Amino acid sequence: MQLIYAYYGAPWAMKSGDAVRIHTICKLLSQMGNATVAYNLSQHVDTPSVVRADGATYVALPRKLYRATSKLTRWKRSEDLNPLIKLTHYIDELIAAAKLAHHVKRAETLYVFGSMTLFSLFARLHGTKGTIIYDPLSNYAQTLYLRSRRNVLELAKYGLYLALHKLQLKASNHVVYPSIVDLENAKRMFKLRSATVIPNPYPLCYESREEHGSLKARRTDFEKPRFVLLAGGRGRINEEAVRLTIKAFNDIPSGEFEVLITGPWLDMAKLTKNPNIKLLGTLPHEKLKELLATADYGLAPVFSHAAGTFIKTLAYMAAGLDIVASPQALAGINLKQVKSKIYLVRNEKEFEETVGRLVSEWKGGRQSQEVLTCDEALAELKRSLEEKLKAAAR
Repeated sequence: MQLIYAYYGAPWAMKSGDAVRIHTICKLLSQMGNATVAYNLSQHVDTPSVVRADGATYVALPRKLYRATSKLTRWKRSEDLNPLIKLTHYIDELIAAAKLAHHVKRAETLYVFGSMTLFSLFARLHGTKGTIIYDPLSNYAQTLYLRSRRNVLELAKYGLYLALHKLQLKASNHVVYPSIVDLENAKRMFKLRSATVIPNPYPLCYESREEHGSLKARRTDFEKPRFVLLAGGRGRINEEAVRLTIKAFNDIPSGEFEVLITGPWLDMAKLTKNPNIKLLGTLPHEKLKELLATADYGLAPVFSHAAGTFIKTLAYMAAGLDIVASPQALAGINLKQVKSKIYLVRNEKEFEETVGRLVSEWKGGRQSQEVLTCDEALAELKRSLEEKLKAAAR
């Protein structure tokens, strides 16, 4: 039996890039024939509950300390890794590890997700002898290292994280990263016994090119270009992208473009001065597919370091959009796979100039788009996953 652990509240909802990676790998592991159960820590449940999604079985375990503390303090925020979750996380994870100790010991393979988890260590402390594969989702240590050079507080955070993360790495047999960039950085920072790459999945795909065509046909107005920014997770990188996008388009005359921004950013509507900038909130998967099928350009204005590969960039690639992106937003992505045009922007000024030029030079919709079907999107990831699991079993 394979056992999976993740500390995200509802990975099957795929509301963030990390959740997309977790759920896609859980789904593929379940399809490979072995009995697979995914346990996840959830702030949304009082008692353990079972959810089936895309063939994957999740058992959600309540975050006991978090829920008790949030009631006492009347804490309102509930997104994954909000400040209170970070504060109570390791205690809740220790409680979960104790509850799952019997199941973990029986599992042939334990696959652990999360950048700030200690579940591998806790599993070893409870006597687990089996193979543990650790997927930190990205080399977050590199991001904290770069931030640590700013001030003493960031340096203290980095030191604490590094000490705990090394324990997690030591307790794991194999470590997987989403890109070669993360892998190489991690090898320089840590003494890894066994590490490799399992690429990030495309967050969406189309069942066929006909499906994409039918969704695209729902758009009837091609007189102005349509830009889209996917900003699903509530993090500082996405916040920066939303602010820069609003700022860049605020001064472009109304009626000459349309910008659609997704994600939990409705509170930033106060920054918009142009009615053609629309904040849509968090959209279901099918609505995202339609949104991208009817768009012309994908935006990825990210100018701070972030580990991993950007799911938003992969989504634009899958939908065949032309992309306005920074070098950071393209890090770790195989550019040979990009069939659309990329407008590279190195700073905020270049981003504003580029989108302004695209608006002024618009001459109507693109006639053809190279989209990715679901079979194509999952084939490479499935091959990679099978190879790495075989190697881990040796």
